[in-house]
Parts: sequence; structure tokens; C-alpha cells
Amino acid sequence: MKPIKGPPPVPQALVSDTPNNPDIRALLNEGTGHLQSGSFQKAELIYRQALGQAPNDPEALHCLGLVLYRLNRFDDAIAAISHAIEQAPASPLYWFNLGVVSQKAARPNEAVHAYRQAVTLNPQHLEAWINLGNGLKNQGAIPESIAAYQKALTLNPSHADTHNNLGVALKEQGQMARAITSYRQALQLKPTHIEALNNLGLALMETGSLDEAIASFTQALTIMPGYLKALYNLGIAWLWARKDEKSINCLQLSAQTKHDHGKPITDAFVYRSRIKHDLEQVQYLFDQQLLRDDQRPYLHSLQLLHHELARRPDRGNRIVITPQELAPVATSFNRLLYRAQTKLISNGALHPALDVEAVESRYLAKQPEATFIDGLLKNEALEELRRFCWESTIWKKDYENGYSGAFLGDGFASPLLLQIAEELRLKFPRIFKQHRLTQAWAFKHDSTRRGLSIHADAAAVNVNFWITPDEANLNRETGGLIVYNKEAPRTWNFQDYNSDQNKPKILTWLKEVGAQTIKIPYQANRAVVFNSDLFHETDEISFKDDYLSRRINITLLYGHRLKP
Repeated sequence: MKPIKGPPPVPQALVSDTPNNPDIRALLNEGTGHLQSGSFQKAELIYRQALGQAPNDPEALHCLGLVLYRLNRFDDAIAAISHAIEQAPASPLYWFNLGVVSQKAARPNEAVHAYRQAVTLNPQHLEAWINLGNGLKNQGAIPESIAAYQKALTLNPSHADTHNNLGVALKEQGQMARAITSYRQALQLKPTHIEALNNLGLALMETGSLDEAIASFTQALTIMPGYLKALYNLGIAWLWARKDEKSINCLQLSAQTKHDHGKPITDAFVYRSRIKHDLEQVQYLFDQQLLRDDQRPYLHSLQLLHHELARRPDRGNRIVITPQELAPVATSFNRLLYRAQTKLISNGALHPALDVEAVESRYLAKQPEATFIDGLLKNEALEELRRFCWESTIWKKDYENGYSGAFLGDGFASPLLLQIAEELRLKFPRIFKQHRLTQAWAFKHDSTRRGLSIHADAAAVNVNFWITPDEANLNRETGGLIVYNKEAPRTWNFQDYNSDQNKPKILTWLKEVGAQTIKIPYQANRAVVFNSDLFHETDEISFKDDYLSRRINITLLYGHRLKP
């Protein structure tokens, strides 16, 4: 459940200081006219013409940077505006726009530096304070971001978005009461602020005001019925209220909105692993007589596309492809073709022989906490989960390493899954304490590719269990999970501890602190239960390369990560 921080920044003011040279002034006015009308190429030509006459004119350089920004040439835009700043370093506008472009170019440190310069030169620059607050928040510098938002609100106390953003930062710091006050102030100023309604609902859930949270999410959906974040969060709120049917309805509506539309595929790439999986699954569904004959053209289109990708010399998983090449599979690629139904298991889904005292004692004896449970589910529950995962066409989230995911809001929610999640929480109270389910997903792995990279999760307790039959695993010593006995630093934000790009940073830190590994080999119906702050990764995978042998792991997250 992620909060909303408000709209992205945009560059300000096309021209700040009019040059003294009348010829240059005329060219800049002409260029600005083209820029404002959307004729970006013409504007670029005019600005370059001005620079041909005055190569170091700061406003010509600044305007060129703005048009290059509009053309999505961010590196060139940064170079142009930086050159303008070299000529006129005291311009807060230039620094502000450099921050905007740097932010868009995914250069967060440079953006924050530029916004700092802008507010130093002009302490009354409202938008620079707001953007500085956003940048600092994203970097995990929460106290500084709060100070920036508060400064912005002294300049404009009626800025609803900033009250909302301040609430996000306060909630991140664990100041829940103050966060709720900020969200309410945003809503007092703008009652239709759907982001503030969603964020207020999240904060109310964490403080135990479940009825008020449900009302807040419902109000957001009244204003915008297709608002996915509020729809998902309402589903979780109904789950916490033990209204499973209402919860599943919300989560399934979320999945239908995201994945059941049949619109054209606009992505410029496709994953080989996704095409391979979908081809195998659709063929399986036809073999089980679960799809209609009028859906066979989709199977044929997948076969042709799979064959075409096999001919390409690039053996990487992510393949550049045109929308035209994807068009034949689009109407079903973005459809939930089939969703298996699951039933509740009478007298409980967990195996009755589980030794609660032994499991809880093993978990609590480890610091940080980690253990595993064998024989988690009754056979009936295990078979139902397998069938659901094999048959349901909900696997819409693709990853570079070759696995596909399905989350609660993607169609993975089912009565059986929610039954298992709640039974676990109640069965082991010393492990789960007051923590409630916040997210769940499953991953299906391509046996010829790598599993999940090292990461930690934003929760309190992590349950990871496996359901693929043991016969599929070709190496009984691997295929499971590797858990490191060191928690992610409290000062790290989500991107720091849950991003493939930060793998080198994570491994370096683990080496510095002398982390040891706990290796849990794969076994069907085995659950690994551990502190979600612990770094972990999929062990080496060696499974049979056929559809029913794909390694499937299910993850349940409970509670929230402690604040620093």
C-alpha cells in the first residue's frame, strides 16, 4: 500500500530576463511563440539561431534547454541549462528548471542540489521548496523534506498538494497523528483531493480506525470510480475487517481494470519468458478444455511470435519489438482469459499436525528472526492452490530474470489464499502479533533463467512457501531461499533495499557487516518465515523445463517496516 505524493513538477516560465540585444530578443520571442504552440523543432532552430549570434547568451541557452526538455532530450537539456547557469549563476529560475529536468532524467541528487540553489537564491520560491521536499523525501531524508514542505506552507498555507505531501513525509517518519492532520487539512482545502483521501485511509488503517479508513477509500472511489490505489487499499481494508467477499470483489475489480481490457500493447519490448509462459499456459488450458475454440487464434499467434523470437540473434530476455509485431496477441495478452475458482477448506487449510510451540520457539530464538515450516498445508489446500496457479491467466508482471508475477490486485486474490493468510496469523500469534496481511503475490519461474535477486521487503513478517511438486526439482540441495542474517539499515528507503540496481550496494554492505547466510533448500509445502527486513534471494534453480514443473513460490507480507 503505497502513498501518493502529488503531481510531478514542470518547468517554470519560458523567458525570465529579456536580452538587451534587440535581434536576440526578437529571436527569443519568436522561439517562445513556437514553444508555446507546441512547434518544438521550430523553436529549437530559432534558439540555435540566436546562439549562433550570441553563443553565451544565458536566456537563449535556458530557452534551448526548455525546448530540449520538451523533446525528451534530457541530457542535452541539462547541458544547455547548466551552460546558462555558468553565465548567470544567480538566476533562481535557471536552477529551478535544472532541478526539474534533472528529476525527469532520473538524476535525483543533481535535482535536489539544483532546488537547494534555487531556494537559497530566492527563499520565496514556492515551487522550488515543494520540489525540494519531494526530492528529499524520495532520498529518505525525511526530516529535511518535512522542513521544506513546512517552509512552502508558510509561503502558501492554502496549497492542498503540499499538505498532502507533508502528510506522506510525516507518516514515513511514524508521526501518524500529525500525518492525519495534514491529510485532513488538504481535504479541507480541496474535498475532492483523491490522493489525500487515499493517504488518509492508509494512515487511519494503521491507527486502527478501520471504519473511517473504509469511508475514506470509498469517498475517493466515489469521486474517481477507477482509482486503482484506493480500490486496492479498500480491498485490504475489507480484508482486515474480515469481509473477505467484499475484499475479493475490490481486488478482482482492480485486476479487471488493469489487465482485462484488450487494448493495444504500446510497450516497445517484450520478454521472451512471458511469451514462453503464456504459450505453455494457453496450450495447457486448451488441453484441459477450459478455453473456447474461438480463442484458438490467440494460441496460434503466440506460437508464431514465440517462433519469431527464437530466430532473433539477441538471446537476452528483454527483446525490442514493434507494436505491430505484438498486435496479433494484444486482444488476449491484455485479457484475463480464464480465472480458476478456489473453494474454502472445511476445518481449516493449515495442516492439523503443525507444532505451534516448536515453530514459534525456533522463530523467536533467532535474532533476527527466521525459521521454516514443513507440511504447511493440507493436501487438499495445496492441490487447490496449484490448480489456481496453473489455470488462472493472471501472470501479467514480467521481470528481467525470467519470472512472472501475480499480485493481490492483479487477480491473485482468492477465498483460499485469504483463508490461508488469516489462519497463519491466528495460528502463530507469537510470530505475527498484531500484524495483518498487507500484500501477497506469487512468482512463476522459468527453469532456464535466474530467480529473484537479493532484496528485503517493506513489512514486518515475511512468509514464503513453495507449491510445485518435488519431482520437478532436479537438485534437492538448491531451488529454495537464501536468507542473510542482517536486517536492511533502517535509514535505507525502499529503493535502497528492494531494487536490482542496488544489488552491488547491498552485497558490499553485507560483506562489511559480516553477514552470514541461511540456506533453506526447496521442498514442496515448505514455508520460510522470517523478519522482512532480512535480505534474501532465490537460490540457484534447476527444475524441469515444462509448464507444470515451473517453480511457484507464494509470498505473504504482514505488517509494516519499523520507522528509523
